[in-house]
Amino acid sequence: MYDFKNPSRQSIKGIAVLFGFNSYKILKSLFIAIATFSYYLIKGEKVFGLSLYQIILAVVIVFLFILARSILQYLNFKFYISGDDFKLSKGILNKEEMTVSKSKIQNIYIKQNVLQQIINVVQLDIETAGDAKAEVKITALSRNKAKALKEELLSSVNLDNQEETVNEIKDEQKIYYKASIKKLFLEGFSQNHIKSFLIIAGFIGGLYSTYEDFMQELKLGDKFEALLTQNSNSVSTLIFIIFSFLIITLIISILFSIIRTFLLNFDLQVIEHKNTIEIKKGLFNKVAIILSPSRIQNIEIVNNRLKRYFGLNTLRIKQAMVDKKLQKHFSIIALDQLQVNYLVEKLMQRLSTTSKKEKPETYYIRFLLLTMLIPLVLFNVIAFFVFDNYFWIINLFVVPILLLMIYLKYKKAYYKLNDNILIVGDGSISTITQLLEIHKVQAVATKQSVFQKLRNIITVEVYTASKATKILYVKKNRANEIVNFLLYQIESQRKDWM
Repeated sequence: MYDFKNPSRQSIKGIAVLFGFNSYKILKSLFIAIATFSYYLIKGEKVFGLSLYQIILAVVIVFLFILARSILQYLNFKFYISGDDFKLSKGILNKEEMTVSKSKIQNIYIKQNVLQQIINVVQLDIETAGDAKAEVKITALSRNKAKALKEELLSSVNLDNQEETVNEIKDEQKIYYKASIKKLFLEGFSQNHIKSFLIIAGFIGGLYSTYEDFMQELKLGDKFEALLTQNSNSVSTLIFIIFSFLIITLIISILFSIIRTFLLNFDLQVIEHKNTIEIKKGLFNKVAIILSPSRIQNIEIVNNRLKRYFGLNTLRIKQAMVDKKLQKHFSIIALDQLQVNYLVEKLMQRLSTTSKKEKPETYYIRFLLLTMLIPLVLFNVIAFFVFDNYFWIINLFVVPILLLMIYLKYKKAYYKLNDNILIVGDGSISTITQLLEIHKVQAVATKQSVFQKLRNIITVEVYTASKATKILYVKKNRANEIVNFLLYQIESQRKDWM
């Protein structure tokens, strides 16, 4: 149906996509300048002596330049298949010619952001083992043409894995799991909201630094100081204000987590093929990802106390050389325990958990107590500048929370090792169970600080092509046993890691 042997361009709609991408990059890089301009315009003041008409004219010229650049990018972007190679040419002033061997292609993803959805095109990303990002991005193809190109690129006769993937594309699809609206809501509600809080705090901090002059004009600091001065019981008032602030921040963080969960995982489906599974999800940015057991390096099972109450688990899949922006989509949320077990068995064959659970040495607790001093000092310094002599009150909230996190961190730390698989437990608020197959281990290393050396304790680091997994604070003799065992199993099994 499609002839990929002759050079072809993207869909003509690609001009709109390129215009949107280029505009977004410029707006993102000029965010501070735009914020400054808007601030002075709100105040009715001129910016660098420019009138409103001159600013509008400058904006129009900039967007005309972006449009011209997008048209040239579209005209100079051509691709075709020659034998066992995929060839691509692009560039305006600096021309770039790229050749990718079909046998070296690791992953092909079909994605669709909100603009691509509106104009009904998809983006095709091609990854090889050479980098942790997509080497080739075709931003505007019809869905049928993208699927045909994907099938053609994965038709190499040299690799069984790619032959299997082509067959999976042609197989009948069976939807194994689909996340309901209720499950998405519960997943967002039960997430670790500390991350959401930090994102919100960073955003507010950025806004404050941009509009610092405007905030000072509101004299919020003077009003806060007057509130404390007028109240006879300043300490209790301050505690009430801090507590109220924490509650409001928690509510905002929960709402942020729920919205973010819906955006990333809207219409989440797990489609089961004979030997692989496919993940489809996203509202504004739709993705379709095929997961093959041979390419998976690590799996993480994540939950927390609230998730366990609702019966929810998250499965995070780690592959080698995956685009970092795409990595966040390599997860399946709101699974029950039976679904987790089934998918792990499908993606990691011969999963066995018969080995005994082993804990880190108790010195790990002392290390955690020392690391607690860093956030404790940081919180107190910030509180001193905000609350002056009442800064110590913050410790009534911070110290118990940090101690609880240390207790949970040690409680959840463990490892289990057998002939085929390594399981490592981690986490404080969340409970993280890391799984990796022994034959996919790339390297094993040991690390020992001066203080660990005095106590004959070692940390073992196990590397796969996607990440490093740490077995924390074990006795030297046991660490040597682990290293020797892993190296022996890798050599004796002689299985491909991909």
